[in-house]
Amino acid sequence: MNTAYYTHNREEVMALVKKQPSRLLDVGCGEGRFATALHQRYGTEAWGIEMDERAAAVASKSLHKVLHGTFEAVSSQLPTAYFDAVFFNDVLEHMVDPWQTLRAVQPFLTPGARIYASIPNFLFAENILLLLKTKDWIYTDSGLLDRTHMRFFTRKSIVQMFKDCGYDVQDCVPLNAINSFKWRALTALTLGYTRDFLPMQYGIVAQVCKPA
Repeated sequence: MNTAYYTHNREEVMALVKKQPSRLLDVGCGEGRFATALHQRYGTEAWGIEMDERAAAVASKSLHKVLHGTFEAVSSQLPTAYFDAVFFNDVLEHMVDPWQTLRAVQPFLTPGARIYASIPNFLFAENILLLLKTKDWIYTDSGLLDRTHMRFFTRKSIVQMFKDCGYDVQDCVPLNAINSFKWRALTALTLGYTRDFLPMQYGIVAQVCKPA
């Protein structure tokens, strides 16, 4: 088990939060450090869902409530119209059907609630260069080719997934992007064509579309 997954603070995702949440749900909360940090910053009531038993036990010591299991298995225990912020920090790509999850979470949202997500970018330059070099798809314990990833996304497919699930994407922000001079120069020379190869992940902020 790669325990690093369960202990990240995710400051880069926290920076996406511009509106103070009252009640949040962190899906795949790990040991609860991210949700705890938001609670400490805003006084937010923080819930978590975590499928790893050990991590869930740790999270339960600092969060208001932690449900142990997959989202699909425990979502019936969530209160309806309750959360004004839901986080999926590098979680959706581990799900067989993230589209269904994004639809299924909507009954638990308050009007105007925000969905935040961090999703790996398959087009990340270092990943593409490795594939070209090795001519192989080598699964790893973490990272873009994590052996537990079920889905792979690009910026375009991330945005399309949220739109297909009834969300208005308010922001799609590069996270942990390459910032070297040679890549910036290449992006300039290609008139922005290589821009999508620089972020390791994208941060998404979305809301359920209002009825027409």
